[in-house]
Order: sequence, then structure tokens, then C-alpha cells
Amino acid sequence: MVAIKKSRKKETGAPIIDLPQAKIKIVEAELRPERYEVTSNSGETFTIDPNLNCQLEITDDLADGEYDGVRFYDTFKLKEADDGTWELRDGTKFGALAKARYGQDFFETDQAFDSEDLEEFEFLAKIEPKTNFRTGKITGSMLGWETIMAIPKPKKKKKNLQAAQQEAAKAANEADFAQLPLSDEDEALMNEALG
Repeated sequence: MVAIKKSRKKETGAPIIDLPQAKIKIVEAELRPERYEVTSNSGETFTIDPNLNCQLEITDDLADGEYDGVRFYDTFKLKEADDGTWELRDGTKFGALAKARYGQDFFETDQAFDSEDLEEFEFLAKIEPKTNFRTGKITGSMLGWETIMAIPKPKKKKKNLQAAQQEAAKAANEADFAQLPLSDEDEALMNEALG
């Protein structure tokens, strides 16, 4: 009888996360604008299309905090144009990230994309398990591209806060003024002005 080595089921080292929405920060962003070759652990070589590879960190899982601080990688692919060049296209995962970073009108402006603008950028998105399209196995986590969005800025709340602060300051000034002692001459002038 020949002894055969045994091992447990091989698990991926990447975290498998399923969150309907989370606050995410880009820790590192590397843009590869041309196709490049990769050799797998098994020695197989294959070509990868141009992409933006990002290390992401969950800064708030918008739940109990179980996933706060967890990091994972995700890729945002460039698309090939009819002329053979590679482009950042609206309606794609990469396009959604650009709109979250630069604004919804990014594709209508002359604003240039710069991958350095992404480092430390925070946004909201769904995180879901990533499945290997060849084997069907879950290999980690990825963003749900249709859910990528900028973190809303609470403009209305800020205005209300400013208005409340101004109202409180005005009331404090009036209260302080009302408690000031008036001379008989000042009181007579005030009563004359009020009628």
C-alpha cells in the first residue's frame, strides 16, 4: 500500500464578505493601462486586460462592526474601444468609481482621471462574494458595481445647524441686551421710539 498525503479542503485566504452596503476606503490603487502577463502558482501564464487594481478597506460595515478594518482587493477593468485602444467607460464598474470620485457629470466634463486621486478616497458600495467564472468557486469578495456611490454630504443638515447656531447667538445677544440696565434718559428715548 502506498501512503498518500492528505489535507483539508483548500480555502481562499481572501475574506468572503456579503454586506448590502458599506463605507469603503481605497488604500492602494495601481493603474495598468496596457495588457500584461501573469503566471499563476501552477505555472500557467495568461494575459490580463488593462485595469485598475485596488486594495480596499472597510471603514464602516454599517452594521455591528464585524468587518470594520477588513481589507481585500478588487479590479476595475478598462474597456476596449472600436479602434483597439483602452478606455474608461461610463456604465461600467470603473465608470461608477470615477463618478463617485469626481461627480456624476464626470463623463460630460474635461476632468482627467488620475489614479493618485483615489488613494484614501472613501465611498459606499455593496460587497458580495466573488465567484471564479471558470470553476464556480467563491474566491473572495468584490464590489457590486451598480451600487458604487459617493458618500452623501449632509448639506441640508449643515444649513439647519448653521441656522440654529445663528438663532441661538441672536437670542443670546437679545437676552444679554434685555438685561442691561438703562438710564432714565435711555429708557425715555426707547419709549419715545416705540411710541
